[in-house]
Amino acid sequence: MRSSIYKFSMLLSFGLIAMLLSACALDNGASDPPVAPDTTIPSTLRVSVIVAENQDASDGVYGSSDVTVQFSTNEITTPPNTVIFTHGEEMQCLFNNQRTQPIPLGGASDYRLHVRMGSIPITYECDYLYTQNGTPESSRIFNFTNAPMLLSPLLVRPITNPASIEVSYIPGNPTPLASPCMVQATANESAPASNGGTIASVTGGTEQQSGSIPNRSVYTKGLNISTFVSGGTGSVVMSRTCTPCKFDHHNSADDMSQKFDAVDVTYTTTASDEVTWVLPSTA
Repeated sequence: MRSSIYKFSMLLSFGLIAMLLSACALDNGASDPPVAPDTTIPSTLRVSVIVAENQDASDGVYGSSDVTVQFSTNEITTPPNTVIFTHGEEMQCLFNNQRTQPIPLGGASDYRLHVRMGSIPITYECDYLYTQNGTPESSRIFNFTNAPMLLSPLLVRPITNPASIEVSYIPGNPTPLASPCMVQATANESAPASNGGTIASVTGGTEQQSGSIPNRSVYTKGLNISTFVSGGTGSVVMSRTCTPCKFDHHNSADDMSQKFDAVDVTYTTTASDEVTWVLPSTA
């Protein structure tokens, strides 16, 4: 009898341990799960957008961009959660004055588009297409025009202080602009192939963009290249990050408007200057 009770208690213990391990596994793997809300009208949706513009890309006259759009819902209390669309919802965008085909929305974690930049400036625009009470509807997610000129970073020569080099650039804001643009630069040194071709890299601080078109501004946020080798090759890479659209309406559950609950658009531009490092002599 005792042996049976012992066996039963052991089996029960193993069962409880298995349940706990299973619960932990579910908890660790179930963060921000996709959900299929009972409605996907704009007032229930929170949208996050990242526009990453690479002005060095070779597939467009002025580079190209990658646009990533992610939808979550305010119908649950712990956002963000990826939305599973089940009623034929779509997204349609306008880039470079060319409208895309409607993009079916489903259960993807995000939706990505590639834009070849054939002109400057260009407009980034996306609409949400859905049906409400049997009627096709459209609601604008975001719309902005990028800076009218390329970032075009240039190393300021001659280098007089390797501990704090300067980089000039063309300022520019997207339209509209929700918050000031910030700039940052990284200096890279390519080691010779005989040394494995590795790269040394230093990144400066972030500062608010200054100046106005067409005058060049100067970035002076502590790029220290004192350890670089004079005569070596490398690059200066600059990024400008702006927020053309950011709002949170905190819509109530019974709001039936076409205003999205929240939209957050981050627009980043990167460009580089290939350089040969010529440092002042220490002799």
